[in-house]
Amino acid sequence: MNKLFTGSFAILFLLTSCSKENEMTVPMDVQKQLESFEWSPIVSAKGTTNEQLKHKPKDCEKDNVYTFTFAESANKFTVNRGKELCGDDKLTFESLIFAEGQHRAFAYDKEKKSIKFADSSPYQSYEVQLDGDQLILISRNNNPAAYVIPFEYYFQGKRTAATK
Repeated sequence: MNKLFTGSFAILFLLTSCSKENEMTVPMDVQKQLESFEWSPIVSAKGTTNEQLKHKPKDCEKDNVYTFTFAESANKFTVNRGKELCGDDKLTFESLIFAEGQHRAFAYDKEKKSIKFADSSPYQSYEVQLDGDQLILISRNNNPAAYVIPFEYYFQGKRTAATK
């Protein structure tokens, strides 16, 4: 009876620990850094390479503010649109990510350091690079049949009132 109880406990422990390993969670330091700032699009001052293109925010995007929210039920990326709306311009970060919405659910892959938005292509993800109050999201398309050049989106962070 004791062996049966011990064996059942061991199996239960293995099942629960395996399921937690497979969850896509954000390392706490990355999560805190992303949540601590309101992110505004900026033009990159860094040099360029042939492998990647830098997104230059349009005037209608420059007063947008983006925030990350992490919750057990769902992670959420939010846009607070500025005064000037982008309208039908499909080449803006705002329209590519949010379309007509204001929120977008996402999962974070800590091994790849990337965000995958809900309902996006299975090949599409965004690599996350953080340097203090600077954020770079690099679009990636890992479809072997498609040749898509990665785009870099640059953001400047401003501490939120809750974290000051």
